[in-house]
Amino acid sequence: MQRFASVRFDGVLAASERDEATRALVSAGATVTSWNACGARTYATAALGSDVATATLSALIGADVVSPPLLVLRVVPDAARALAGLEAALGGAGRPAGIRDARRVAAAVVVECDAARTPLATLVALIDTELAFAPGRTLEPLVGIDDATLVAFAGAALAEPDLDENCLIETHLAAFLATAER
Repeated sequence: MQRFASVRFDGVLAASERDEATRALVSAGATVTSWNACGARTYATAALGSDVATATLSALIGADVVSPPLLVLRVVPDAARALAGLEAALGGAGRPAGIRDARRVAAAVVVECDAARTPLATLVALIDTELAFAPGRTLEPLVGIDDATLVAFAGAALAEPDLDENCLIETHLAAFLATAER
């Protein structure tokens, strides 16, 4: 069974550093599926084999490796005046338990969240509540969002708690495309 992990480096990695980290991860049984830099951090999504330990990967590359992956969202409010309040709501003392970090990066707030402790639907509701006086925002995932988190979010948004991963088109896409090529 394939698992995914979020990877966070403190600092923006140069292309050569990304290549070096990718080689190290591959040698340990992981595959990088995406890279993203924002602020003073570099994020990656990695596919892990079932026997790959995240602690081993963390030690190998000097980064924070978490599985299941953290939600890492870049939240850009339409109104710049909302940034301070949004940063306080997501990163202040009263923040939800699953939020590991929230910081302002230019015209956005980047939030890192454990979806097992604070579901994506709760995080989005908090963001929208904080922005009620100045609605409008863009949410940009900096790390891939796993299927279980997407299903839980869709189920909450659609008031369909019984949704499962079979309801995601991505679950069936590879098989469909393989059949279509025949």
